[in-house]
Amino acid sequence: MRQKLWLCALLVGAAVLTGCSLHAEEKKIRDVEYTVVCTEDLPEELRQEIDKVKTEEFQLSYDDGAYLYLVKGYGTRDTSGFDITVSELYLTDHTLVFDTKINGPKEGEDVTQKETTPMIAVKTERIERQIVFR
Repeated sequence: MRQKLWLCALLVGAAVLTGCSLHAEEKKIRDVEYTVVCTEDLPEELRQEIDKVKTEEFQLSYDDGAYLYLVKGYGTRDTSGFDITVSELYLTDHTLVFDTKINGPKEGEDVTQKETTPMIAVKTERIERQIVFR
């Protein structure tokens, strides 16, 4: 009986690892068009969710029935001067990949010594796929 349980656990573990690696190796089908959205232009319900988590790194998605919103936040920082860019937003067979990068502040840049919570929000077409934040 112990051998059967151990064998089942091994097979389940292998299946899980294989499934994860398949998604990681998927090829890009196409880029997805998007618009960067100011916080004040986001749906109220999404803004409330952001307020709850913005001091920590976070990732949120929100579907309002017409559009899909993707939000990536980088938590509280000690200064201003941070810039977030979308490296890529694209589809694979099973996922929607949202890849962002935070930059700055640049050396010698005039920054304000106050806490900020840098984040980026984009609005795109409604897509029903697993979302991968990178």
